Amino acid sequence: MTASPLDRLLRPESVAVVGASSDPTKRGYQAVRALRNSGYSGRILPVHPGGGELFGLPVFGAVAELPLIPDLALVAVAAEHVPGVIKECGQAGIGGAVVLAVGFRESGDRGAALEREVVEIARRTGMRVIGPNTSGILNPHIGLNLVGVDAVKPGGLAVLSQSGNIGLDVMTAMATSGISLSLYVGVGNEGDVAFHEYLEYLEQDHTTQGILVYSEGFQDPESFLRVVERVNQTKPVVVLKGGRSERGIAAALSHTGAIAGSYDVFKAVATQRGILVVERSDEFLAVGKMLTFQPPIAQGHGVAIIADGGGHATLAVDLLAERDLPLARLGSGVRKQLEELLGPAAAVGNPIDMAGAADRRLEVFARVAEAVIAEDDVGGVLLTGLFGGYALRFDASLESGEARVARRLAALCDRAGKPIVVHTVYAASSNPALVALRAAGIPVVGSLEIATRCIEAAVERGKFVARAAPDPTVSAIIPMVNEPRPVQVARKEGRRALTEWEARSLLDAHGIPVAPATLCQAAEEAANAAVRQPGPVVLKLLSGTILHRTEARGIELGLNGPEEAASAFERIQEAATTYAEELQINADFRGVLLSPMLERPTAELMVACRRDARYGPVLVIAAGGVMVEVSPDHVVGGLPLREGDFANMIDSLRISPLLTGYRGAEGVDLAGLERLCRDLGNLLLSYPGLQEIELNPVFAYPTNVLAVDALAVLTDI
Repeated sequence: MTASPLDRLLRPESVAVVGASSDPTKRGYQAVRALRNSGYSGRILPVHPGGGELFGLPVFGAVAELPLIPDLALVAVAAEHVPGVIKECGQAGIGGAVVLAVGFRESGDRGAALEREVVEIARRTGMRVIGPNTSGILNPHIGLNLVGVDAVKPGGLAVLSQSGNIGLDVMTAMATSGISLSLYVGVGNEGDVAFHEYLEYLEQDHTTQGILVYSEGFQDPESFLRVVERVNQTKPVVVLKGGRSERGIAAALSHTGAIAGSYDVFKAVATQRGILVVERSDEFLAVGKMLTFQPPIAQGHGVAIIADGGGHATLAVDLLAERDLPLARLGSGVRKQLEELLGPAAAVGNPIDMAGAADRRLEVFARVAEAVIAEDDVGGVLLTGLFGGYALRFDASLESGEARVARRLAALCDRAGKPIVVHTVYAASSNPALVALRAAGIPVVGSLEIATRCIEAAVERGKFVARAAPDPTVSAIIPMVNEPRPVQVARKEGRRALTEWEARSLLDAHGIPVAPATLCQAAEEAANAAVRQPGPVVLKLLSGTILHRTEARGIELGLNGPEEAASAFERIQEAATTYAEELQINADFRGVLLSPMLERPTAELMVACRRDARYGPVLVIAAGGVMVEVSPDHVVGGLPLREGDFANMIDSLRISPLLTGYRGAEGVDLAGLERLCRDLGNLLLSYPGLQEIELNPVFAYPTNVLAVDALAVLTDI
């Protein structure tokens, strides 16, 4: 492991406990005790103005009296005293501090000011701060226990948690389920050291094989996503995100912000970077163990289910089908082999139901698994039923044999490089068979739902590792220095949005296909433009203030001839005036856009790009037209798009079969749609002054795609 700026904090050779106490209820007492009990190999230096002795250690009256400069200080004092302590530690040359106290940013404006003061003092003196409002750190490899959790073994799974209770929950479960820990950090308020810095440390840490992250928000989400994408190439990252119900702070001027809340955006951009996002706390650790200690399921391969009862086998099939996970195809040769092993009562397709054959011969589990794992189409195995409980269910004499079978199962999967998940009704027991499986890094769970989620995670990980790593030499789009003319005009007039005519000029400049339109600023101009069209036309209100024309009765369809067009112009102008009076705004009537009525498309879509306040530029694709409001079917992706992102987004839409073609019907021009999406993304990235640009609807045909309407919203200056 190369030297890291966080070494003195996370692998300290000495720790000062500032606020050490003889009161067993105080963290200053508990921390010294935990360090002693966990066998911390470094120097422990209790600090308290009263001096004395604690657990046989001398207590120093002040930081300045310490006989050496410790790497780390655990600050166990009340919030109002923390700035003074940090100043003393910084002046003494201490590398970093773990600030336990609450009462900072999480408590309101006064606490936020106190937190800023602490961080500013630390930065002036070159210190780093973990927290504040942190549950501490635990590095079992060196016996560094500043949390107070016992019995967590040193190993390969790291945990970064913004919540002390979530961290405690995870580490307690690790201690009881045989999962080993490389490092725990209570990130707390992330006032100084940020999530991405911990990830950079763990990337280089040779003891860490996988990472669990619980977060309710990131101080620097852009850096987190950039770093996690790189880390995730070699060490899987699983994230449980709190605060999922919070809606984004997108402007209310478009549909895009309303249907793509902040969690939607986070999940999309995180998944693009290979992060496995879970939404249930009971899946968090199981999925983390699966990805850390089991190989992924290779792309294009299926799952084999081995069961010792029909009920669990049926439910497993249902759950895998709900997650759209394929069952492996078993060849005739292996099916014949299974018939010979299991007898005529067994089901030897997939799922494989052993129908009691294992009750008499436990080794049949291993023999069945050996035959199945050898099949090319099998990417992983789900074992479900009573395994690990035969000695409890039938006879204690089966215990040693069951343990032998467990070790054999683990070795089989390890040699084949294929994962196995064990679901058993005896998951809560600690018999030797299940202990052996857990020690081999195999998830053993009592919930079939969690077992299938682990399988799904292995499939997702397999897809990610099959993708090419992002090319760091590819340059991002360089934003334009000068804003385009329409944006300059809108800003001069004090408008937050462009008119459709102005937005169209941006689309044209970037080669994005748009339905033809003629600007008409008088009824006579509308009549003359209609004469030049061979068929019916559409008139749409053009205004600098009225952006949603349907509500203002600003659209008229199917107009034939100059007279209907002229009359429609006057009706639209009158409707805009009435609507503006109701809202007490200026109608800012600028005429109408006249377009030919288009052929009915295969699909109407909304395609939009926007700058998310937390996670940066994103693309939104949705079922368009009125469907955006009635039944939102949408998908979000980060910009710029990576290889395969567009295809994954299309697959995620409920209307995907309509787009790709089904039941003999022709799909849409997906290549053209992808070009439109990428070009629209490039347009947003080119102009920092654009907050979002929405095309709704986009008409998608088998041979082309066409934007019919456009709305562009500007950033605040």
